[in-house]
Amino acid sequence: MALGLATSCAALTGCASSDPPPSGVALYWQAESLYFDFRETTNGVLAVIDEGPWEVRTYGMTPSGAGCDDGWKFDLTRTTTIDPTDVEGKREAVAQHLVSEGFDVDGMDLAPGEVASTDVIVREQGVYTLLTVTLVDNGNVVVTATSPCKPGDKFELSRMLFGTGPLPEGYLPDRESPADPVFFGTDLGER
Repeated sequence: MALGLATSCAALTGCASSDPPPSGVALYWQAESLYFDFRETTNGVLAVIDEGPWEVRTYGMTPSGAGCDDGWKFDLTRTTTIDPTDVEGKREAVAQHLVSEGFDVDGMDLAPGEVASTDVIVREQGVYTLLTVTLVDNGNVVVTATSPCKPGDKFELSRMLFGTGPLPEGYLPDRESPADPVFFGTDLGER
C-alpha cells in the first residue's frame, strides 16, 4: 500500500522520492511523452469549442518551475471568441467530452453584474493538475491547462528544447488550431 501511495504521489505531483530525478535523454523523453499527451488531450477540448485558430497566450512547451519545488511542469493558455448564443451548448459539450475521456469535472458560474461566465474545471487528474475552460456570456473563451509537476531540472530541460539563446521572433506560433501538428522542442535545442 505504501508503495502505491508513493507512486501515486510522484505521478500526480512530482513529489520527492528516493530515486534521483531524471536527467539527459531520460528527462527529455519523459517531458516529450507528457507534452504530447497534455497537448493531445487539451487540443481535443479546444476542438469541441472551436476549430480555431486560437490565440496563443502561453505556448505550453516551456518548462515552468512555479509551484514545483525542484521540478517542472507545462502551462498552456489559449483564447478565442465564439458566437455568444453557443456558449451554453459549448459548456455542456466540453463537460461531456471530458467525462467521455474519463475525467471528473467541476463547474462554477460567476455573474458579476453585466458579464457572466461559466467554468468547466478538471483538478488533479491524468495530464492535468488543473484545467479551466471559461466561457463568458459575451462569447469570449479562455482555456488554461497545467500539467502535473515532474522531477528534474527545468533549466536542463529548457536547454535541451530551446538551446541557450533566445528563440527567433515568430518561432512559436501566436495563433494555432487544435488540428495543427504538435511539435516538441526546436532545432536549436541540445540533446
